[in-house]
Amino acid sequence: MARSIGVRERVERAAVERFAAKGVDGASIAEIATAAGVSQGALYRHYQSKVELAATLFTTAYRRTGAELDAILTTRTCFADRVTGMVEHFCTLYDTDAALFRFMLIAQHDLLPLIGGEERVPVAVLEDTVAEAVAACEIEPVDIAVGAAVIMGVVLQPAVFHLYGRLSGPLLSHAAALARAAIAAVKALSRPT
Repeated sequence: MARSIGVRERVERAAVERFAAKGVDGASIAEIATAAGVSQGALYRHYQSKVELAATLFTTAYRRTGAELDAILTTRTCFADRVTGMVEHFCTLYDTDAALFRFMLIAQHDLLPLIGGEERVPVAVLEDTVAEAVAACEIEPVDIAVGAAVIMGVVLQPAVFHLYGRLSGPLLSHAAALARAAIAAVKALSRPT
């Protein structure tokens, strides 16, 4: 019994790192098991397939991020403070676990369809952030989806640059400037009257 303690956690960590480095299709069960220090059989006792493993990791991380952003939305009161908190959160997530961040970036196109529409996911929270700012007259009316996309883009592109060595140091050191850029970009989307 003692030998199985931590197997699931080791498998999940090894899978995140292999998926981040090679993509879900490029990583093999054998590589993941070897990196985790377990047999393939031990891995299969926890997950029926590589796809199930990837989907579970992605769904768990995506939902958790949505809940964390939702907490920022509910505890902060103004648009600028909310966006700043969310940008800081994304940067901290990247700095804390770049492999997980990269995995989520590269796997989203295949795995996002597995997330139910009723979930509080990051995009929905960002859309609510923009919508509430418009409703409170903190910003002029904008296309809510485009506003959410702009906020995400302001964070995701620097993260991609960091992954490929074009930016150095912690991403969090850029958070204040990125937040200001996101706020300004959303405000720039206002429809001319």
